[in-house]
Amino acid sequence: MRIEPRSVTVLVTAFLIGLLTQTSVNVVGNMPLAEFVTLTVLTVLIVRAAIEKRVPTGLFRMPLFWIFILAQIIAFAAYIFSDLYRGSSFNDMLRGWSRMIFLGIDVVAVASIFGAKASGFVWSQVGLMMGGLLAIMATGAKYDDLWKFGLGGPATIAICLIGPLFGRFAAICLIGALGILHLSLDFRSMGGVCLLGAMLLGVQLIPRQLRVLLLVPALAGAALLTFWMSSQPGGNDGTRGSRSTVERTAMIAAASEGILESPLIGQGSWFSNSRVMENFQLLRSEGARLAGVHGYAVESEETNIAIHSQILVSIAEGGIFGGTFFIVFGCMIGWALWYCTTSRVPDAWTPIFIYFLLITMWNLFLSPFSGGHRIGIAIGCGLILLLWREALDAAPDGEEEPEVTPQELPKLLEVRS
Repeated sequence: MRIEPRSVTVLVTAFLIGLLTQTSVNVVGNMPLAEFVTLTVLTVLIVRAAIEKRVPTGLFRMPLFWIFILAQIIAFAAYIFSDLYRGSSFNDMLRGWSRMIFLGIDVVAVASIFGAKASGFVWSQVGLMMGGLLAIMATGAKYDDLWKFGLGGPATIAICLIGPLFGRFAAICLIGALGILHLSLDFRSMGGVCLLGAMLLGVQLIPRQLRVLLLVPALAGAALLTFWMSSQPGGNDGTRGSRSTVERTAMIAAASEGILESPLIGQGSWFSNSRVMENFQLLRSEGARLAGVHGYAVESEETNIAIHSQILVSIAEGGIFGGTFFIVFGCMIGWALWYCTTSRVPDAWTPIFIYFLLITMWNLFLSPFSGGHRIGIAIGCGLILLLWREALDAAPDGEEEPEVTPQELPKLLEVRS
C-alpha cells in the first residue's frame, strides 16, 4: 500500500478530533480539547490561503457548505442583537458568543479534513470510540453506570464498523440486538437509535422502488418497540430514568415557553436576563413531585444548567433567526437519512453513516450544543457534505447494488490516494 504523508496527516487529525472530543477544559465555558485541534486546522488553512493566494477546494466548493456558514453567521448576528436588546450579563454574552464562534470554526475545520480525505469521517469515529474508552479508564463511569456512561457508545461505534465484515444481514441483526441490550440496560436514547438504524438498514435489503413504501412502517415499528422496551424495568430501579424524563420534559417546556414569549428577539444567551431557567426549575420540581422522584428543589443552587435541545435553545436564546443554523442542519439531516435509506447503494460505510445521522438527529432535539456536542455537530455537517457530493455524482438508478464483503471493510481506513 502506498502511503502518502499528507493523507496520513489528514487522517491522524480526524482521529485526534474524535479522540479529544470527550476531554474538556474550562476556558470561558466548557471547551473540548478537540477544539484546539480544529483551531489549529483553521489557522493552517488561513496561512496556506495567504501564501498560495487561493481558497482551499474540496468541500469548500460546494454551495451547501456556504449555506451552512451563512446560516451560522445569521444565527450569530441574531444572538448579538438579542443579547444587546435583553441586556445579558457580560459573562453570559461571552459564553454564548464564543459557543457560536467555535461552532463555526469546527464546521470549517471538519469540512476541510473530510474534503481532503472522505475516510476522515470513519477515523473520527474510531477516535470517538477510543476517546470514550480512555475516559472510562481515566475518570470512571458517571453515576457508576458503566454501560450508559461508559461502554455503550464505544460498543455501538465498534459494531457499526465491524458488522459489515459479516455481511449486510448480519450487521442488521447485530445492531438490532445491541439496541435491545441498550434498552434493557436503561440506555434509552442509544437503544432507540440502534433499533431505528437496524430498521433503516433492513429497508435497504428490498428493491429500491419499494423502499419508500416500507420506510414509514419500519420506522413506526422501531418507535413502538423502543417505547415498549423503555417502559419496562431497566438496569436500575427506574428512578434515574424517571428523573431524566422529568428533567428533559421540563427543559423542553421551559424553552418552548421562552420561544412563545419572544419568538423574534429571543431571551438572550444563557437566559441571563429572563425567567426561563426559573420556569425550568419550577416545572422540574412539579414534574418530579408528580412522578414520585426526589432531589429537585423549586429553587436549586445549580449553576451553568444547559437546556438539552440544540434547536429549541438556539431559537429561545436568539429568536427565530438565532435558530437559522439548526433549522438548516435539521433539514439536511433528514435529507441525508432519506438519501442513505432510499437511494444510496449500500456498502461498508452505510451502518456508521446511518448511526451517526440518527444520533445527531437525537442530539439536535435533546442535547445541548455546548462542549463536545459542538464537535458532533461539525462532524454531522461534514458527513452531510460528503453525502451531498456523492449524491451529485451518483450512478444511474439502474446500477446493481453490490453485497458488502469482508474485503471491502479495509477501504474504510484507506490512506492511499
